[in-house]
Amino acid sequence: MKEKLSVKNYAGYAMCDFANSLAFCVMSSYLSVYCSDILGISGAYITIIMIVARIWDGINDPIMGFLVQGKKPGKNGKYRPFIVWGGFPLAVISVLVFLNPGGNITFRTVWVAVMYILYGMLYTVVLVPYGSLANVMTTDDSQRSILSMCRSIGGGIGNLPTLIFPILVMTAGADGNQMDGDRLIIAMVIIALAMMLFYFLGFKMTKERVIVEETHERVSVISTFKGIIKNNAFVSMSIIGCLLIAVQMYTSTVNLYLFKDYFQKSSMNTVYMIISYAPMVLMIPFANTIIKKIGKKEFSLVCFAFSVVASFLTYVLHLGSDSVYLFIVLALFINFGVGFMTLEVWSMAADIIDHNEWKTGRREEAADYAIFTFMRKIGQAIAALAPWFVSLAGYDSSLAGSGVSQGDEVLNSMYNVATLVPFIMYAVMFVLMIIYPLNKKTTERMHKELNERRASYNVEVV
Repeated sequence: MKEKLSVKNYAGYAMCDFANSLAFCVMSSYLSVYCSDILGISGAYITIIMIVARIWDGINDPIMGFLVQGKKPGKNGKYRPFIVWGGFPLAVISVLVFLNPGGNITFRTVWVAVMYILYGMLYTVVLVPYGSLANVMTTDDSQRSILSMCRSIGGGIGNLPTLIFPILVMTAGADGNQMDGDRLIIAMVIIALAMMLFYFLGFKMTKERVIVEETHERVSVISTFKGIIKNNAFVSMSIIGCLLIAVQMYTSTVNLYLFKDYFQKSSMNTVYMIISYAPMVLMIPFANTIIKKIGKKEFSLVCFAFSVVASFLTYVLHLGSDSVYLFIVLALFINFGVGFMTLEVWSMAADIIDHNEWKTGRREEAADYAIFTFMRKIGQAIAALAPWFVSLAGYDSSLAGSGVSQGDEVLNSMYNVATLVPFIMYAVMFVLMIIYPLNKKTTERMHKELNERRASYNVEVV
């Protein structure tokens, strides 16, 4: 008989992504400004650092996935130990990324590049096993959906630094809208301590229940990739996952520049972030009911339509610097669109991993999840273009904190790169969701047949 996951299990799973997100959101939103305004690194070099880090992730992620897939379960399970093995060093490196080493510009550039790449490697050590954990905590679709929501909630609350940093860290300069490096490093030390605590709690409060009898069959990298390339569900959802994180990280970065220079109200970025999360929070009580009655794909299409229309209006209206409130209202509709996908992306990742098993007969959740994660890293690489785009718009970091405006032409160009690129990404996600084959009927049939198949080939659910 299947054991239902407890509140403790759900909370523990959420705590892990809460810890993940504490530093990750700072990297996503503030690393570019830190590098340009505090370290004096140009936008082009910042983009190069981030893209090199993502290229290395392209090698690192699949390797980690196949290594974890081949690991034998121990007394603490197969995936859970990695939460603390990788999590504690990750917390330390998160501080070192934002530690200003002094020296000349070359030394500072090399320092932040090395620390950021190490951060990405350790993040993979935690993320790949953590993502695979959901597949071995339960096989029940409803419980997986709740796990996905818990992960999104944990990750969402973990974005708290992006809400309070505009008030606590963006306080320097003549206009009070620039970054304070001393406050930033103190905040990162506090974040690192919190990460260690919640990684430990997440490790203790989760449990692996789906036990697969070892077959001693080697995981074939080539056969895994071949199966995935032919899997329309896996390909389309992986690209959606890639663009979802890309648009979230891209807007988080460019909006930091937009609010401090275009609107000249850094504190309003906090309001923007709260409004951005509001639709997702409001959907939480109704998400399972929506899935059961409408389906994940079907409702996602409706939501993405809102994002496409609202982001298009934000771009074509080209709101003035005095229209910050209308900008935030449109953001509410944009994030209503992606809110449901943010809640369910991990549940849908589990669906496409199941779909791969359904089609190929092979159960390779760690390897499959590593490839899905790799696509998310490509999304981060796309988002890494943000500082380069801002630089192309004409942004001059030497003017930061001086009280001198970037100039109307530069500011208008910054607005365009902040709004046009997200619109394009939302439109592509909408099209991909149309292509995605796992509608409600197909998903239900897949899980029914998989449950019957698993009963006959050494998969035990305790």
